[in-house]
Amino acid sequence: MGPARPGFAIALAAALACACAHKAVRQTAGPVQGGVLHHVRAGETLWRIAKTYDVPLEELLRENDLPDPSHLSEGSLLFIPRAARELNVPPPGEAPQARVEQRPPRRAGPSSIPRAGQHPLDPAAHGSWLSWPAPGVLISGFGTRERDHHDGIDLACPEGTTVRAADDGVVLFAGEQRGYGNLVLLAHDGDVVTVYAHNSENLVGKGERVTRGEEIARVGHSGNATGPHLHFEVRVGTHPRNPLGFLR
Repeated sequence: MGPARPGFAIALAAALACACAHKAVRQTAGPVQGGVLHHVRAGETLWRIAKTYDVPLEELLRENDLPDPSHLSEGSLLFIPRAARELNVPPPGEAPQARVEQRPPRRAGPSSIPRAGQHPLDPAAHGSWLSWPAPGVLISGFGTRERDHHDGIDLACPEGTTVRAADDGVVLFAGEQRGYGNLVLLAHDGDVVTVYAHNSENLVGKGERVTRGEEIARVGHSGNATGPHLHFEVRVGTHPRNPLGFLR
């Protein structure tokens, strides 16, 4: 089964604690272009910062040496290339100060029927939907289990089954994490992050841009897993949501 708790932010808490909260995360020899330093405030995500400054997310990943891009440490600094001044990042639900690209909503067609029962589309999906990351049998759902909370769903699949990106996005992290084993995190429009865990191997690297349906990993049982399956999570900002409210 998948891990009971998300853990991917906690797993790197020690690394975050080692970084001085008032030093820029960027560790290159020095800026080769103009820009500003942005002070990270509580609740801000890398996606919203990128949209506020109208800078590609993969460029922020490249310009800043982030130990855990899915969890920004309050008080740390990010180098924002080409920015003229520091901007306020609006909270979720408010439009950023810079231009935000709007994608047309994806609607489920006649053949797009959820395999785990009919779930209404989560309001946080804003009319868009995610495609299933792998063919498999749902063996564990989202929510409270015997003694803990399961922040995703588990799909039993044969070892080596292709894992595909649920939507267009940028790779926030691709590597190994305690409990999760081989793990891929993708950032999508709308402050959505998808998590793919227990992979036998990851096929993408941090900062890569991927498209919906692109191969990103292979199903395995790395980490805390008793058999081959995909642990899949959907997060809006840092908050886990039931993936069945997004998948079609």
